[in-house]
Amino acid sequence: MDILFLKPPFEWETFIKEFWIWREVKSNELPWIIPSYECEMVFHFGEPPMVEIESGETFLLPKSHLVGPQTRRWRVLSPSQLNLVSIRFYVASLYALFSKQGLPLKNQFPEIPPNSELEIIFQRVNIEETDIIQSLSEYLKNFPGKQTDVPTYVRFALMELNQPKTSINSLAKKLGISRKQLERKFQEVVGLNPSEYRSVHRVLTLVRNPEHYQTNNPNLRLTDIAQNFEYADQSHFNHDFKRNSGTIPKDWFAEYEKMSHFYKQTNKEK
Repeated sequence: MDILFLKPPFEWETFIKEFWIWREVKSNELPWIIPSYECEMVFHFGEPPMVEIESGETFLLPKSHLVGPQTRRWRVLSPSQLNLVSIRFYVASLYALFSKQGLPLKNQFPEIPPNSELEIIFQRVNIEETDIIQSLSEYLKNFPGKQTDVPTYVRFALMELNQPKTSINSLAKKLGISRKQLERKFQEVVGLNPSEYRSVHRVLTLVRNPEHYQTNNPNLRLTDIAQNFEYADQSHFNHDFKRNSGTIPKDWFAEYEKMSHFYKQTNKEK
């Protein structure tokens, strides 16, 4: 399995978190993918895989597609090895770059135009990372849509909701708008409602911290994590974590070392 992370060019750094390259990745070695507010553009080389969602429903992905904001777990099913390139965006960046509203993309994988140049590059024996970065940059420049400003109050709400105990009602009051107005615009831009965003953010922050993996920290105390993230008690922590990840924290950190390919910053080459 070979998963690389590439830093986007300076002109895209505000909107794009990273470029991914997957080469010869076996789907049975991948975990369930947990909910996220970060959208992606994905380009498959070879046959696109099937996806299974937590309800048991399966469907075939388009060869080139978006991954919208997700509130459900999903996983990739493929008898063959996966080869793909992905662009992972920061939250609300599809709205800012291309006026793509988040709510219609929620839990969806809509098809997008292919990147024929990228496919040619990926067929080479020796792939130059600079060629991939250039191809993705050109694709983004020509992707349909226009830049749109994310409302200031939505940006403020995103920052405030990173705090686990932020009250939605008090946030709306601070912004001088009704809760309904906040939720409507927030969902339009982000794709999740404020409560969903807050819950997903808390769990993503947990699983993306390499210090929380027992292989790195054998003395990890989950009660300490629950307290640090301001859960009312361990039961609330377990319930919230399982609702998003499908398992309780103890089982996640003990058994999901393979998540390191996605969340352990120390594994990233750039």
